[in-house]
Parts: sequence; structure tokens; C-alpha cells
Amino acid sequence: MTDTNEDLVLDSDGIPILTNLIPEDATPYSAETEQEFPYNKLSIEELTGLMLGSETFTQQLDGIAAELVRSVREEIELALKPVIEEAISQALDDSGTPYFEAVRKQLRVTLPELLARTLQD
Repeated sequence: MTDTNEDLVLDSDGIPILTNLIPEDATPYSAETEQEFPYNKLSIEELTGLMLGSETFTQQLDGIAAELVRSVREEIELALKPVIEEAISQALDDSGTPYFEAVRKQLRVTLPELLARTLQD
């Protein structure tokens, strides 16, 4: 908690500026404090094993992996979309392709019936 009686230094937008980043009652760092932390005695392999065995750490890794996959997929889609659209347009617009011929044959077969129905309606 901050002391409400303390005068705060404000920036031009009225946002308080932190002037005392370390609280006065904080325990200063010392070699003794470092030794109290139980993981300091573990080897890197042991520490890595503990982290990989942690459910929280695994969930965080899964979240990072999912976000990375989404990001890569979006980048690939953005990069490929214009190329695929152009390839489809060229394939369908070219009157020498089998697709063009199939569409033309289908129109020749169905167009007279569609016109007759339209005129009747």
C-alpha cells in the first residue's frame, strides 16, 4: 500500500511517476538470502526435469505452441492466398483447360432448359 499523505510526482498526463522502486522495508539481497532458495542447490538437469514435470509449465508450453501454430498458419495463409487465387483464375480463365470445357458443355446442356423455364415464369 502507498501512503496517501505522500506527495506523488506526476507526469504531464497526470500519471504518477515511481520515484522509490524498492520499498524501505524490503530485505536487501545477500548471499545468505540466495542460499535460502531451495532450487539453487539443484543442477540444471534437475531443475529442467522439475520444470518439465510441472503441470503449470506444461500448460504454458502448450499455450505457446498453440499460439505459434496459429501464427504460422496465418502467415502461410496470407502468403499463399494471392498465389492460389491467381492459379485458380488462370486455370479457369484459360479456354484451353478441361475445366473451361466442362463448364462450357454443362452450360450448353442446361442453358436451353433454364431459358425455357425463365420464359414460362
